[in-house]
Amino acid sequence: MIGQEAALVANASPSADSYIQPWERPPPGRELQKYVFIQDDPFFLPKVLDKYLREHAGSTAGVNVQSVSQGKRTVVQTALDLYRLYGFRYFQWKLRHYVWRKFASRMPMLSKSAVTVASVARKYGVPVHDATDVNSEAFRTMLRENGVEFIVSISGTQLYRKALREQTEYGIVNCHGALLPRYRGLMPSFWTLANGEKRGGVSVHYVDHKLDNGPIIIQKSYTIHAHDTLEAVMARSKDLAAEAILEAVHAVEYGPRQLIANPESEMTHFSMPTRDDVRRLRSHGHRLY
Repeated sequence: MIGQEAALVANASPSADSYIQPWERPPPGRELQKYVFIQDDPFFLPKVLDKYLREHAGSTAGVNVQSVSQGKRTVVQTALDLYRLYGFRYFQWKLRHYVWRKFASRMPMLSKSAVTVASVARKYGVPVHDATDVNSEAFRTMLRENGVEFIVSISGTQLYRKALREQTEYGIVNCHGALLPRYRGLMPSFWTLANGEKRGGVSVHYVDHKLDNGPIIIQKSYTIHAHDTLEAVMARSKDLAAEAILEAVHAVEYGPRQLIANPESEMTHFSMPTRDDVRRLRSHGHRLY
């Protein structure tokens, strides 16, 4: 291992049981048996999953579809928060599109158009699991029985605990819609616009015991223009995410890896925005859609 990857490994503190962190393992030089965690977002993520499964469906044991709820909120609480945040016009626009995609995914004549992440998985013949807790012993047993060695989390909404991480030999990687270590937490695309950033991006990083904290495998960035809407930036972010995920999977399986540090000392962290934050986003010339 060379460069920043070697530095990260040298600075790693081995645990008492000599557990080897996934980023310390050399690439196996073969296709790994994989599993996908993905948020149940019908707007942008079906395309991301489609690009991933187009290359890796044969080595993917299944897909776990996770709730769109933000943080510890329920789906209903999240919806109410977003309604209060965005107002009626944008909320109803999003809601209509959400309901249509969910409806279309259940119609035989329309479901083949892959309008939800579940329908994308079905298109490629990959099993879908709606387990509410991926850390449960039952779910972890299912992963072991399917020989899962590596997990890809695409905007996942659950925390992945020690037992799950340690049974996954080559680790869990997560795709986050920001240039880590900045903009950890919720809704990174929103916050980059609200703070007047000129560049946004995506990071694919290893998952460790803290949120958005592990070593980074791949980062990609894009330019933000004053006329960009939140919808446009989220779409651009997810397009880059698909590219970054494919590159990260290849790096984990075959190398080379040039890991990027993700120092906690340089992080910024954001949670649910307020109406004042929406006004600040608009003050930079941006709209919601």
